[in-house]
Amino acid sequence: MRAAMERRMGSQRTRTVFYFLALISGVLYAFSVFYDVFIYRVFLPNPIAFALAEQWLALLFTVAMLLVLSIPTNRARRRSLGTQLDRSFAHISLPSRKVIFDIILAGIFAGAATFAYYYVTGLSADVSAVIPFSRFSLIYLMIGDLILIRDWPSPIEALSILAITFGVILVGTTPGIFDPAMLLFVIGSWAGGVAVSIFFQSRAKRKEIRPGATIDSLNLRLWILLFLNLIMTLMMIPLITPDTVTLLIVQFPIVAPWLLLPVCLTFFSLVAYLQALGQGKMSIVQSVGSVSIILGIPLTLLGAFLYPGVFNPPATDVLSWLLKLTGTIFVIAGIVALSMSEMRGFVLVKLRPGTGDIMKELRGIHGVSRVSAISGKWDYIIRIDIRSLSSARVKTLQRIEETPGVIDMETQLILREWA
Repeated sequence: MRAAMERRMGSQRTRTVFYFLALISGVLYAFSVFYDVFIYRVFLPNPIAFALAEQWLALLFTVAMLLVLSIPTNRARRRSLGTQLDRSFAHISLPSRKVIFDIILAGIFAGAATFAYYYVTGLSADVSAVIPFSRFSLIYLMIGDLILIRDWPSPIEALSILAITFGVILVGTTPGIFDPAMLLFVIGSWAGGVAVSIFFQSRAKRKEIRPGATIDSLNLRLWILLFLNLIMTLMMIPLITPDTVTLLIVQFPIVAPWLLLPVCLTFFSLVAYLQALGQGKMSIVQSVGSVSIILGIPLTLLGAFLYPGVFNPPATDVLSWLLKLTGTIFVIAGIVALSMSEMRGFVLVKLRPGTGDIMKELRGIHGVSRVSAISGKWDYIIRIDIRSLSSARVKTLQRIEETPGVIDMETQLILREWA
Protein backbone atom coordinates (compact mmCIF):
# COMPACT_ATOMS: atom_id res chain seq x y z
CA MET A 1 0.00 0.00 0.00
CA ARG A 2 2.77 2.38 0.94
CA ALA A 3 4.67 1.60 -2.27
CA ALA A 4 1.54 2.29 -4.31
CA MET A 5 1.06 5.63 -2.53
CA GLU A 6 4.69 6.56 -3.20
CA ARG A 7 4.27 5.73 -6.88
CA ARG A 8 1.14 7.88 -7.14
CA MET A 9 2.81 10.79 -5.33
CA GLY A 10 5.88 10.45 -7.53
CA SER A 11 3.73 10.48 -10.66
CA GLN A 12 1.84 13.53 -9.47
CA ARG A 13 5.07 15.39 -8.77
CA THR A 14 6.42 14.44 -12.20
CA ARG A 15 3.25 15.67 -13.88
CA THR A 16 3.37 18.93 -11.89
CA VAL A 17 6.99 19.51 -12.91
CA PHE A 18 6.11 18.77 -16.54
CA TYR A 19 3.30 21.33 -16.67
CA PHE A 20 5.44 23.87 -14.81
CA LEU A 21 8.28 23.51 -17.34
CA ALA A 22 5.92 23.86 -20.31
CA LEU A 23 4.28 26.89 -18.71
CA ILE A 24 7.53 28.62 -17.75
CA SER A 25 8.84 28.10 -21.29
CA GLY A 26 5.92 30.10 -22.70
CA VAL A 27 6.16 32.77 -19.99
CA LEU A 28 9.90 33.31 -20.52
CA TYR A 29 9.40 33.56 -24.27
CA ALA A 30 6.71 36.23 -23.85
CA PHE A 31 8.95 38.31 -21.58
CA SER A 32 11.89 37.97 -23.98
CA VAL A 33 9.78 39.48 -26.78
CA PHE A 34 8.64 42.23 -24.40
CA TYR A 35 12.24 43.22 -23.59
CA ASP A 36 13.27 42.96 -27.25
CA VAL A 37 10.64 45.54 -28.17
CA PHE A 38 11.71 47.77 -25.26
CA ILE A 39 15.46 47.60 -26.02
CA TYR A 40 14.95 48.15 -29.73
CA ARG A 41 12.83 51.24 -29.35
CA VAL A 42 14.86 52.80 -26.51
CA PHE A 43 18.50 51.92 -27.25
CA LEU A 44 18.95 50.52 -30.79
CA PRO A 45 16.20 51.76 -33.13
CA ASN A 46 17.83 50.06 -36.09
CA PRO A 47 16.85 46.46 -36.96
CA ILE A 48 20.28 45.58 -38.37
CA ALA A 49 22.29 46.96 -35.44
CA PHE A 50 19.87 45.40 -32.95
CA ALA A 51 19.93 41.98 -34.62
CA LEU A 52 23.74 41.87 -34.86
CA ALA A 53 24.20 42.96 -31.23
CA GLU A 54 21.71 40.56 -29.71
CA GLN A 55 22.42 37.50 -31.84
CA TRP A 56 26.21 37.56 -31.44
CA LEU A 57 25.81 38.20 -27.72
CA ALA A 58 23.41 35.22 -27.63
CA LEU A 59 26.05 33.04 -29.28
CA LEU A 60 28.70 34.07 -26.73
CA PHE A 61 26.25 33.42 -23.89
CA THR A 62 25.35 29.98 -25.31
CA VAL A 63 29.03 29.02 -25.63
CA ALA A 64 29.66 30.11 -22.03
CA MET A 65 26.66 28.14 -20.76
CA LEU A 66 27.64 25.00 -22.67
CA LEU A 67 31.19 25.22 -21.32
CA VAL A 68 29.69 25.23 -17.82
CA LEU A 69 27.38 22.35 -18.76
CA SER A 70 30.41 20.42 -20.08
CA ILE A 71 31.88 20.15 -16.57
CA PRO A 72 32.11 16.36 -16.02
CA THR A 73 30.24 14.67 -13.20
CA ASN A 74 31.19 11.11 -14.15
CA ARG A 75 34.02 10.70 -16.64
CA ALA A 76 33.66 6.92 -16.83
CA ARG A 77 30.07 7.20 -18.04
CA ARG A 78 30.66 10.35 -20.13
CA ARG A 79 28.27 12.38 -18.01
CA SER A 80 28.35 16.11 -17.32
CA LEU A 81 26.12 18.81 -15.91
CA GLY A 82 24.42 19.08 -19.30
CA THR A 83 23.40 15.43 -19.16
CA GLN A 84 20.55 16.57 -16.91
CA LEU A 85 19.15 18.54 -19.86
CA ASP A 86 19.97 16.04 -22.60
CA ARG A 87 21.11 12.52 -21.81
CA SER A 88 23.19 12.47 -25.02
CA PHE A 89 25.20 15.57 -24.08
CA ALA A 90 28.71 15.11 -22.68
CA HIS A 91 30.60 18.23 -23.82
CA ILE A 92 30.86 20.72 -26.65
CA SER A 93 31.87 18.88 -29.80
CA LEU A 94 32.16 19.54 -33.53
CA PRO A 95 29.17 18.39 -35.60
CA SER A 96 29.55 15.18 -37.58
CA ARG A 97 29.86 15.34 -41.35
CA LYS A 98 26.62 13.37 -41.52
CA VAL A 99 24.62 16.28 -40.08
CA ILE A 100 26.64 19.36 -41.03
CA PHE A 101 24.70 19.90 -44.27
CA ASP A 102 21.36 19.88 -42.42
CA ILE A 103 22.77 22.22 -39.76
CA ILE A 104 23.93 24.71 -42.41
CA LEU A 105 20.53 24.64 -44.14
CA ALA A 106 18.76 25.05 -40.80
CA GLY A 107 21.01 28.03 -40.09
CA ILE A 108 20.30 29.62 -43.49
CA PHE A 109 16.52 29.57 -43.05
CA ALA A 110 16.73 30.44 -39.36
CA GLY A 111 18.90 33.43 -40.29
CA ALA A 112 16.28 34.71 -42.74
CA ALA A 113 13.51 34.18 -40.17
CA THR A 114 15.54 35.91 -37.45
CA PHE A 115 16.05 39.00 -39.56
CA ALA A 116 12.29 39.10 -40.23
CA TYR A 117 11.66 38.77 -36.47
CA TYR A 118 13.82 41.80 -35.67
CA TYR A 119 12.22 43.78 -38.44
CA VAL A 120 8.74 43.01 -37.07
CA THR A 121 9.87 43.72 -33.50
CA GLY A 122 10.97 47.19 -34.52
CA LEU A 123 7.92 47.79 -36.69
CA SER A 124 5.36 47.08 -33.99
CA ALA A 125 5.38 48.30 -30.42
CA ASP A 126 2.61 45.80 -29.64
CA VAL A 127 3.93 42.58 -28.07
CA SER A 128 0.51 40.93 -28.43
CA ALA A 129 0.75 41.38 -32.22
CA VAL A 130 4.28 39.97 -32.52
CA ILE A 131 3.97 36.71 -30.55
CA PRO A 132 1.13 35.05 -32.54
CA PHE A 133 3.21 35.13 -35.72
CA SER A 134 5.80 32.84 -34.13
CA ARG A 135 3.10 30.17 -33.84
CA PHE A 136 2.09 30.36 -37.49
CA SER A 137 5.04 28.10 -38.36
CA LEU A 138 2.98 25.17 -36.97
CA ILE A 139 0.82 25.38 -40.09
CA TYR A 140 3.81 25.12 -42.43
CA LEU A 141 5.16 22.17 -40.45
CA MET A 142 1.84 20.36 -40.68
CA ILE A 143 1.53 21.06 -44.41
CA GLY A 144 5.07 19.71 -44.86
CA ASP A 145 4.09 16.65 -42.86
CA LEU A 146 1.08 16.11 -45.16
CA ILE A 147 3.26 16.41 -48.26
CA LEU A 148 5.81 13.91 -46.91
CA ILE A 149 3.21 11.23 -46.23
CA ARG A 150 1.00 12.22 -49.20
CA ASP A 151 -2.06 12.60 -47.03
CA TRP A 152 -4.94 15.02 -46.62
CA PRO A 153 -5.68 16.84 -43.37
CA SER A 154 -8.29 15.39 -41.06
CA PRO A 155 -11.32 17.61 -40.27
CA ILE A 156 -9.85 18.75 -36.94
CA GLU A 157 -6.54 19.58 -38.61
CA ALA A 158 -8.26 21.55 -41.37
CA LEU A 159 -10.26 23.52 -38.78
CA SER A 160 -7.06 24.16 -36.80
CA ILE A 161 -5.32 25.56 -39.88
CA LEU A 162 -8.25 27.87 -40.57
CA ALA A 163 -8.44 28.97 -36.92
CA ILE A 164 -4.73 29.82 -36.64
CA THR A 165 -4.65 31.56 -40.03
CA PHE A 166 -7.80 33.57 -39.32
CA GLY A 167 -6.55 34.48 -35.83
CA VAL A 168 -3.16 35.69 -37.04
CA ILE A 169 -4.79 37.76 -39.78
CA LEU A 170 -7.16 39.34 -37.26
CA VAL A 171 -4.31 40.23 -34.89
CA GLY A 172 -2.05 41.40 -37.71
CA THR A 173 -4.64 43.61 -39.36
CA THR A 174 -5.69 45.35 -36.17
CA PRO A 175 -5.73 49.08 -37.03
CA GLY A 176 -2.32 50.69 -36.52
CA ILE A 177 -0.26 47.47 -36.45
CA PHE A 178 0.36 45.91 -39.90
CA ASP A 179 -0.91 46.49 -43.41
CA PRO A 180 -1.83 43.49 -45.63
CA ALA A 181 1.46 43.58 -47.58
CA MET A 182 3.52 43.53 -44.39
CA LEU A 183 1.31 40.76 -43.02
CA LEU A 184 2.15 38.56 -46.02
CA PHE A 185 5.86 39.34 -45.62
CA VAL A 186 5.78 38.35 -41.94
CA ILE A 187 3.81 35.14 -42.50
CA GLY A 188 6.02 34.12 -45.41
CA SER A 189 9.51 35.14 -44.30
CA TRP A 190 9.36 34.70 -40.52
CA ALA A 191 7.01 31.76 -40.07
CA GLY A 192 8.13 30.06 -43.28
CA GLY A 193 11.82 30.36 -42.37
CA VAL A 194 11.18 28.96 -38.90
CA ALA A 195 9.24 25.99 -40.28
CA VAL A 196 11.93 25.04 -42.84
CA SER A 197 14.65 25.48 -40.22
CA ILE A 198 12.78 23.17 -37.82
CA PHE A 199 12.45 20.60 -40.61
CA PHE A 200 16.23 20.47 -41.16
CA GLN A 201 16.87 20.46 -37.40
CA SER A 202 14.56 17.46 -37.04
CA ARG A 203 16.29 15.71 -39.92
CA ALA A 204 19.69 16.32 -38.34
CA LYS A 205 18.42 15.04 -34.99
CA ARG A 206 17.19 11.81 -36.56
CA LYS A 207 20.44 10.95 -38.34
CA GLU A 208 22.72 8.41 -36.70
CA ILE A 209 26.17 9.99 -36.22
CA ARG A 210 27.56 6.80 -34.67
CA PRO A 211 26.00 3.40 -33.88
CA GLY A 212 22.98 3.96 -31.66
CA ALA A 213 23.58 7.70 -31.16
CA THR A 214 22.31 10.98 -32.63
CA ILE A 215 23.49 14.54 -32.09
CA ASP A 216 22.40 16.01 -28.75
CA SER A 217 20.01 18.98 -28.63
CA LEU A 218 22.48 21.37 -26.95
CA ASN A 219 25.26 20.97 -29.49
CA LEU A 220 22.66 21.11 -32.25
CA ARG A 221 21.40 24.42 -30.85
CA LEU A 222 24.95 25.83 -30.60
CA TRP A 223 26.02 25.05 -34.16
CA ILE A 224 22.74 26.11 -35.73
CA LEU A 225 23.02 29.40 -33.83
CA LEU A 226 26.56 29.87 -35.18
CA PHE A 227 25.49 29.33 -38.80
CA LEU A 228 22.36 31.41 -38.19
CA ASN A 229 24.54 34.34 -37.15
CA LEU A 230 26.95 33.88 -40.04
CA ILE A 231 24.18 33.68 -42.63
CA MET A 232 22.21 36.55 -41.07
CA THR A 233 25.34 38.74 -41.00
CA LEU A 234 26.13 37.96 -44.65
CA MET A 235 22.56 38.81 -45.64
CA MET A 236 22.83 42.13 -43.82
CA ILE A 237 26.17 43.28 -45.26
CA PRO A 238 24.58 45.08 -48.26
CA LEU A 239 22.23 46.87 -45.85
CA ILE A 240 24.84 47.98 -43.35
CA THR A 241 25.54 51.73 -43.57
CA PRO A 242 28.16 53.87 -41.78
CA ASP A 243 25.38 55.15 -39.50
CA THR A 244 24.53 51.55 -38.54
CA VAL A 245 28.16 50.80 -37.65
CA THR A 246 28.47 54.02 -35.65
CA LEU A 247 25.24 53.33 -33.75
CA LEU A 248 26.35 49.77 -32.98
CA ILE A 249 29.80 50.84 -31.72
CA VAL A 250 28.48 53.69 -29.59
CA GLN A 251 25.45 51.94 -28.13
CA PHE A 252 26.71 48.37 -27.65
CA PRO A 253 28.54 48.99 -24.32
CA ILE A 254 25.37 50.65 -23.01
CA VAL A 255 22.88 48.13 -24.36
CA ALA A 256 24.84 44.91 -23.70
CA PRO A 257 23.73 44.55 -20.04
CA TRP A 258 20.12 45.10 -21.15
CA LEU A 259 20.47 42.57 -23.98
CA LEU A 260 21.68 39.91 -21.56
CA LEU A 261 18.20 39.79 -20.03
CA PRO A 262 16.26 38.69 -23.15
CA VAL A 263 19.19 36.48 -24.15
CA CYS A 264 19.01 34.70 -20.78
CA LEU A 265 15.22 34.46 -20.98
CA THR A 266 15.41 32.90 -24.45
CA PHE A 267 18.09 30.42 -23.40
CA PHE A 268 16.26 29.23 -20.30
CA SER A 269 12.97 29.17 -22.20
CA LEU A 270 14.62 26.70 -24.56
CA VAL A 271 16.04 24.70 -21.63
CA ALA A 272 12.58 24.50 -20.02
CA TYR A 273 11.08 23.50 -23.37
CA LEU A 274 13.64 20.69 -23.85
CA GLN A 275 13.10 19.49 -20.28
CA ALA A 276 9.33 19.46 -20.79
CA LEU A 277 9.70 17.48 -24.01
CA GLY A 278 11.72 14.91 -22.09
CA GLN A 279 8.88 14.41 -19.62
CA GLY A 280 5.71 14.50 -21.70
CA LYS A 281 3.99 14.87 -25.05
CA MET A 282 4.99 17.62 -27.46
CA SER A 283 1.29 18.32 -28.05
CA ILE A 284 0.74 19.30 -24.41
CA VAL A 285 3.98 21.32 -24.33
CA GLN A 286 2.80 23.30 -27.38
CA SER A 287 -0.65 23.81 -25.87
CA VAL A 288 0.55 24.96 -22.44
CA GLY A 289 3.30 27.05 -24.04
CA SER A 290 0.67 29.02 -25.96
CA VAL A 291 0.21 31.01 -22.74
CA SER A 292 2.78 33.35 -24.31
CA ILE A 293 0.08 34.55 -26.70
CA ILE A 294 -2.24 35.41 -23.82
CA LEU A 295 0.55 37.19 -21.94
CA GLY A 296 1.20 39.44 -24.93
CA ILE A 297 -1.88 41.55 -24.15
CA PRO A 298 -1.16 42.36 -20.47
CA LEU A 299 2.53 42.89 -21.23
CA THR A 300 1.66 45.44 -23.91
CA LEU A 301 -0.69 47.22 -21.49
CA LEU A 302 2.01 47.17 -18.80
CA GLY A 303 4.57 48.56 -21.22
CA ALA A 304 2.24 51.35 -22.32
CA PHE A 305 1.64 52.27 -18.67
CA LEU A 306 5.29 52.16 -17.53
CA TYR A 307 6.91 53.44 -20.73
CA PRO A 308 4.46 55.68 -22.62
CA GLY A 309 5.69 56.37 -26.11
CA VAL A 310 7.71 53.15 -26.23
CA PHE A 311 4.83 50.67 -26.41
CA ASN A 312 1.59 51.22 -28.27
CA PRO A 313 -1.04 52.79 -26.01
CA PRO A 314 -4.16 50.67 -25.40
CA ALA A 315 -6.73 50.93 -28.14
CA THR A 316 -9.68 53.13 -27.26
CA ASP A 317 -12.15 51.80 -29.83
CA VAL A 318 -14.14 48.64 -29.27
CA LEU A 319 -13.41 47.27 -32.76
CA SER A 320 -9.63 47.11 -32.22
CA TRP A 321 -9.99 45.24 -28.93
CA LEU A 322 -12.57 42.91 -30.43
CA LEU A 323 -10.27 42.05 -33.34
CA LYS A 324 -7.26 41.52 -31.08
CA LEU A 325 -9.07 39.35 -28.51
CA THR A 326 -10.92 37.33 -31.16
CA GLY A 327 -7.72 36.72 -33.11
CA THR A 328 -5.85 35.65 -29.96
CA ILE A 329 -8.63 33.21 -29.03
CA PHE A 330 -8.64 31.71 -32.52
CA VAL A 331 -4.85 31.20 -32.53
CA ILE A 332 -4.87 29.52 -29.10
CA ALA A 333 -7.86 27.33 -29.98
CA GLY A 334 -6.18 26.25 -33.23
CA ILE A 335 -2.90 25.43 -31.48
CA VAL A 336 -4.60 23.40 -28.76
CA ALA A 337 -6.80 21.50 -31.24
CA LEU A 338 -3.87 20.82 -33.58
CA SER A 339 -1.65 19.71 -30.73
CA MET A 340 -4.26 17.36 -29.30
CA SER A 341 -4.56 15.57 -32.66
CA GLU A 342 -1.08 14.14 -32.10
CA MET A 343 -1.02 10.48 -31.08
CA ARG A 344 1.73 8.26 -29.76
CA GLY A 345 2.11 4.54 -29.45
CA PHE A 346 4.34 1.48 -29.63
CA VAL A 347 4.61 -1.13 -32.37
CA LEU A 348 5.95 -4.61 -31.58
CA VAL A 349 7.64 -6.21 -34.59
CA LYS A 350 8.59 -9.83 -35.28
CA LEU A 351 11.08 -10.71 -38.04
CA ARG A 352 11.39 -13.71 -40.32
CA PRO A 353 14.13 -16.06 -39.01
CA GLY A 354 17.47 -15.26 -40.61
CA THR A 355 16.61 -11.60 -41.29
CA GLY A 356 19.47 -9.26 -40.48
CA ASP A 357 19.33 -5.98 -38.57
CA ILE A 358 16.71 -3.67 -40.10
CA MET A 359 16.87 -0.93 -37.45
CA LYS A 360 18.17 1.63 -39.97
CA GLU A 361 15.26 0.95 -42.35
CA LEU A 362 12.73 1.26 -39.52
CA ARG A 363 14.24 4.53 -38.23
CA GLY A 364 13.87 6.03 -41.71
CA ILE A 365 10.07 5.65 -41.70
CA HIS A 366 8.18 8.91 -41.22
CA GLY A 367 6.46 8.89 -37.83
CA VAL A 368 8.99 6.56 -36.16
CA SER A 369 10.79 8.34 -33.32
CA ARG A 370 12.64 5.47 -31.67
CA VAL A 371 13.55 1.84 -32.40
CA SER A 372 14.85 -0.66 -29.83
CA ALA A 373 15.94 -4.27 -30.35
CA ILE A 374 14.46 -6.47 -27.60
CA SER A 375 14.54 -10.08 -26.45
CA GLY A 376 11.59 -12.47 -26.27
CA LYS A 377 8.74 -13.10 -28.69
CA TRP A 378 9.19 -9.78 -30.47
CA ASP A 379 12.41 -8.51 -32.11
CA TYR A 380 11.83 -4.73 -32.08
CA ILE A 381 9.76 -2.22 -30.19
CA ILE A 382 9.09 0.97 -32.16
CA ARG A 383 7.94 4.32 -30.75
CA ILE A 384 5.66 6.19 -33.17
CA ASP A 385 4.62 9.85 -33.09
CA ILE A 386 1.94 10.61 -35.63
CA ARG A 387 -0.55 13.35 -36.43
CA SER A 388 -3.70 11.29 -36.22
CA LEU A 389 -4.96 7.75 -36.01
CA SER A 390 -5.78 7.59 -39.72
CA SER A 391 -2.27 8.73 -40.68
CA ALA A 392 -0.73 6.08 -38.43
CA ARG A 393 -2.90 3.28 -39.75
CA VAL A 394 -2.67 4.13 -43.42
CA LYS A 395 0.88 5.44 -43.71
CA THR A 396 3.28 4.76 -40.84
CA LEU A 397 2.04 1.29 -39.91
CA GLN A 398 1.75 0.26 -43.54
CA ARG A 399 5.39 1.15 -44.19
CA ILE A 400 6.50 -0.78 -41.09
CA GLU A 401 4.50 -3.80 -42.21
CA GLU A 402 5.97 -3.64 -45.72
CA THR A 403 9.59 -3.49 -44.48
CA PRO A 404 11.43 -6.59 -45.79
CA GLY A 405 11.69 -9.25 -43.09
CA VAL A 406 8.67 -8.19 -41.01
CA ILE A 407 6.20 -11.08 -40.61
CA ASP A 408 4.09 -9.92 -37.65
CA MET A 409 3.38 -6.74 -35.71
CA GLU A 410 1.16 -5.47 -32.91
CA THR A 411 0.21 -1.86 -32.20
CA GLN A 412 -0.51 -0.34 -28.78
CA LEU A 413 -1.60 3.34 -28.61
CA ILE A 414 -0.69 5.42 -25.55
CA LEU A 415 -3.76 6.64 -23.68
CA ARG A 416 -1.98 8.29 -20.76
CA GLU A 417 1.70 8.82 -20.08
CA TRP A 418 3.82 9.81 -17.09
CA ALA A 419 7.59 10.15 -17.23
